[in-house]
Amino acid sequence: MGKRKTKNSLSLIIEGNRITASKFSKCVNTFFELVNDVAQSVSGKKKAIDFIVSVKPGSIVLCVKPESTNGSDTIVEETIKTLRGGIDAISKRSRPPRKFSENAQKKLYVLGNIANFNQEGIDHVKLKFNRAARVLSPSSVSYVDNLLGTAFKAYGTVEGQLDAIDLHGKLTFFVYETLSGNKVKCTFDEDLYNDVISSIRRRVSVYGLIKYKKNGSLNSVDIEKLTVFPDADKLPKFKDIIGLFAE
Repeated sequence: MGKRKTKNSLSLIIEGNRITASKFSKCVNTFFELVNDVAQSVSGKKKAIDFIVSVKPGSIVLCVKPESTNGSDTIVEETIKTLRGGIDAISKRSRPPRKFSENAQKKLYVLGNIANFNQEGIDHVKLKFNRAARVLSPSSVSYVDNLLGTAFKAYGTVEGQLDAIDLHGKLTFFVYETLSGNKVKCTFDEDLYNDVISSIRRRVSVYGLIKYKKNGSLNSVDIEKLTVFPDADKLPKFKDIIGLFAE
């Protein structure tokens, strides 16, 4: 008698009254990146599982049937179990999640913060493991800050030269801070894409939510506004300023 195959399923549930295309794609991409990262930690292989995707009516419900690339149900079962256990550990702030890399923790943090209750758009993001569902929110994933060494957050401005853009996954660039010369990671949304591209190697000011390390140094910035300073050769010369007063 053949061994009964275990049904393994994952669902990403997105609820909201104004889900933009950029928020939807960000949510879906982060979801797959998270699952792939955990599967890699479980199996030790870079490409351990594939996904068979279907969509349910109503709220946006993305149904995913993970399939092991080598035909092993064990890897899929362990991936789902590890993913659910990691989310529970972070939500309960009980312990570091097992087989969750730093990158996986960051992906979960991004996914949980997509649902921002202070803005219109996505109200809830849920992950469903077979029949067990978990709601992700900024509060449920906030423990990641502790695990990754983020001491506190505050809104502020950082100035420096914009460089090193990364367009894979979450949109990212680095600013080399004017005062310290340190490299600060900055994340941004699609609506700032053109402004960022046109500002490469230029001196900028970025405003947003700054995350600080426990030693007080800057860790990263979630960008809300980007301002580009004029190039040095376009600034008025001293003699031009004196000339204005002479007139």
